[in-house]
Amino acid sequence: MNFVEMLRVIGINLAQNKFKVLLTSLGIIVGAVTIILVIAIGRGGEAEIAGQFGDLSAATVYVNTDYSKMFGGGMDITDYPRLDETHVRQMLEENPYLRKLMLLTNTAVEGTMNGETAYMNIGGVSPDYGEISSLAVAYGDDISQADMDAEARVAVLGDGLAEQYFGSAENALGETVKLSGQTFQIIGVLARKGDAIQSMNPDNTVFLPYTTTMKHLTGEYDIPQMIGLATDVAVVEKAIARMQSTLDYMLDDSGFFSATDAGSRMEAATSSATTMKMLLISVAAIVFVVGGIGIMNVLFVSVKERTREIGILKALGGSRRDIMLQFLLESVLISLFGGLIGALAGALVMPLMQYTDIPVLATPAGTVAALCFSVLTGALFGFYPAYKAAGLKPIDALNYE
Repeated sequence: MNFVEMLRVIGINLAQNKFKVLLTSLGIIVGAVTIILVIAIGRGGEAEIAGQFGDLSAATVYVNTDYSKMFGGGMDITDYPRLDETHVRQMLEENPYLRKLMLLTNTAVEGTMNGETAYMNIGGVSPDYGEISSLAVAYGDDISQADMDAEARVAVLGDGLAEQYFGSAENALGETVKLSGQTFQIIGVLARKGDAIQSMNPDNTVFLPYTTTMKHLTGEYDIPQMIGLATDVAVVEKAIARMQSTLDYMLDDSGFFSATDAGSRMEAATSSATTMKMLLISVAAIVFVVGGIGIMNVLFVSVKERTREIGILKALGGSRRDIMLQFLLESVLISLFGGLIGALAGALVMPLMQYTDIPVLATPAGTVAALCFSVLTGALFGFYPAYKAAGLKPIDALNYE
C-alpha cells in the first residue's frame, strides 16, 4: 500500500467517525490550551521580573532585613534596629567601592488630592533615589538634602498621579496633597517610568523626604530599606563585603541585615518564576498523559472493530509495516487535530487573561510547543495499539466475528 492510498484510507475512517475523533481528542485539546497558557504565564512572569529590575544598574546593591529574627525570635517590631542617615554616612565614608546610598520606606495611606480621596502609595526616600533608581524630575524640583534635614512637608508626584488628579504634570506643581491629615506641597513631578521598581510603581507613587515620612506617616512601626550603587560593576562583591562588615560593626554583629546585589535578587526571583513554570508544565504533561490514554483506548477499540479489515489488507499483501504505520498515523492525526483546536482555543482565551492579575506574554513558542506535545503524545500512545494491529495473523483476523 503506497503512502497516498494509506492517507486516503485513514481520511475515510476519520471522516466516518467525526464525533468519536472529537471526543478522543478532548484531552489533547485541553492539554494544548494548558501548555500555551503555561508558557505565556511563564514568559509573562519573567517579563514582569525583567521590568522590575531592568532599570536598575548591575552595580545596584541592597541591604535586606532578616525578618526571621523578628517573627521567629519573638522580637517586638519596635525593638528591631532601624537604619538611618547616620548609618548611610558611615557606610559611605568606610566604603571606597560605594558611590551612592539611599534609604527607602514604603507605605500606603489615605490621601486627598484636588478634592478626591483614595489610598495612595507613599515612598519615603533620601535625595539620591533618582540616580540609583533611574528616576528623573520632569517638572519642578526634586527632594533635596535640605528637605531631608528640615523634615519638610514637600512631595514629588509620579506622572500617573499628576495626570489622574490634576490633568497634567504642569497643573500639579504648587498644589497640595493631604496624607493622613498632614498637608504636603507638591514641588515636582517625575517623568513617566512605566515599570515597577521594587514592587512599587513610581508613576503612581507620592515621594516624600525619608525623614518626613518616618516622622509623620510610619514612625516606629516601619523598617526602612537601604539601596546603594557601587562605583563599578567589577567591584560589586567588594562593595557588598565592605557594607556587610560595616553593618556587623554598627549593629554588634547581630545579623539583622544582609547585603546582596541586584543580580542575586533577580536570579532568585527568576528562579521562583521558573519553578512555578515547571510546576505548571508538569500539570500540563499530566493532562496530555490522560489524553494519550484516551487515544490508546479508542485505538484498541478501533483495532477490535476493524479486525476483519486488517485481515483483508494482509490477505491482499499488506505488510506488518503498512498496518502499523496506518494506525500510528491515525493516532498522530487525531492528536494533531486536537493540538490545532487547542491552539485556536488558546488564542481565543489569551485576550481574556488581561482581566486577571496574572501576567501573560503570548509567544509563537507556546503554540509550537503545544503542537509538538500533541503529535508526540499521539505517537507514543498510538504505538502499542498499532503494534498489536500489525501483529494479527491474517487467518485469525478474517475469521474474527
